[in-house]
Amino acid sequence: MTALIDEAYERARAGVGKVQEIPLGVLAERDVQRFSLVVGHADGPYQDRAAAADLGHDGLLAAPLYLTAVLGWETGPAEDDLLADGNSTTPLGDVDVAGLRLMGGGQDLTFHEPVVAGLDVVMHAEVTAVTRKEGRSGPLLVIEVHRRYVDATDGRLLVECHESFLAR
Repeated sequence: MTALIDEAYERARAGVGKVQEIPLGVLAERDVQRFSLVVGHADGPYQDRAAAADLGHDGLLAAPLYLTAVLGWETGPAEDDLLADGNSTTPLGDVDVAGLRLMGGGQDLTFHEPVVAGLDVVMHAEVTAVTRKEGRSGPLLVIEVHRRYVDATDGRLLVECHESFLAR
């Protein structure tokens, strides 16, 4: 296990500081509604256009965690492109942790602007640090990722997410 962690650590360090720009596309109203419903926003500006307009929004309001909760925006990668644990590599930007399993280590979110259906969104993902640590059950990697979600048309910052992943 130690050799696998050490190899992944060396590969992952090469991705630190690189910013990957990922166009997410236009946020579909139905997707925004479905996510909002699942997380408990069953009415108001999350489901009703008139209620959203009354609050000054140009579309249905997305639940606050919508952008950061969706880890894959494409139809899905081929099975051969998945990590060993079945995860997509998208949340890690350009970091190569092939052969390791990922687990979320926490998020720190900053909400700058309301997110509404109809916005064209781009995510900028940057791995800011990779650290090798000794855990109670052996070595692991801590991968720090900074994701910025911006409006593709005017560059307005919508949401920032500082997130850590544990890889073993």
